[in-house]
Amino acid sequence: MESLFNATQRFESDIYIGDYTHYVEENPLTHKKGVVMSNLPLNDIASLHFINHQHISVLGVNFEKNLGYFKDKGGLLASNCECMLVSDKARKRGWLILVELKYCGNEPRTVMDNFTEALSQVRDTFIYLRDVKQLFDERDYRYIWVVSMPEHDELIPFSQFYPSPERLLEYNDIYHVSLICANEIEIRTHQHIRLE
Repeated sequence: MESLFNATQRFESDIYIGDYTHYVEENPLTHKKGVVMSNLPLNDIASLHFINHQHISVLGVNFEKNLGYFKDKGGLLASNCECMLVSDKARKRGWLILVELKYCGNEPRTVMDNFTEALSQVRDTFIYLRDVKQLFDERDYRYIWVVSMPEHDELIPFSQFYPSPERLLEYNDIYHVSLICANEIEIRTHQHIRLE
């Protein structure tokens, strides 16, 4: 996979993912911009945190640095999420995670709209990578979609935006994916992750 994407990153410790797109508007002097994947905490912005105490080897692909991969022959950009994480040393069916972050500021009313949009972006990215680019097929990985709203752990109980059990089963039946809505996730093995 590294040969297909620009600026891939390898992680064997904790992973922090944040999106500085809106942060830069209010803090123009910051040196960070767009989606950032780091093994160090992002102290100036709330982030999604993957805890990796087992030092599982993870390949990270920042889709913002690979927009050319998402352009069709006419130059139109397909919908894409923030990034992809892959446990690339799994012996059998490691996981492949697609991540979308949404920052809603202090507007709780926008949380559900942002959640719905995030879910749509992850789904569209998955379908594009699987069907158009044929990057993987159903048997290659355990597929996980992660939707994170880093600012909302305290503002609103984030779990209230978790889809119903029926909807989760529908995603599993149709796309063969697991959906996780969280801001902190533990990497357990090359095949398993869990909510912290």
